[in-house]
Amino acid sequence: MKKIIIIIIVILLVGYFFPKSYTSSAGHVTAEMNAEFEANKPTCMGYSYLTNREATYADAPGKSLCFGWLVK
Repeated sequence: MKKIIIIIIVILLVGYFFPKSYTSSAGHVTAEMNAEFEANKPTCMGYSYLTNREATYADAPGKSLCFGWLVK
């Protein structure tokens, strides 16, 4: 019984810390497209890391890694 609980905990930890890629900001788009993105964008429940910070300064879409749960 103890082994099963430990295996379940390990599976949950691996699932939690496995990085998931997602688009965190829309970049330079029209107001209508931005409103649609904001209404449907995924949210990271955990730690989010922006991988293309310099490109977002030029209004490119934000590409992030989520270490946690990705909720849409």
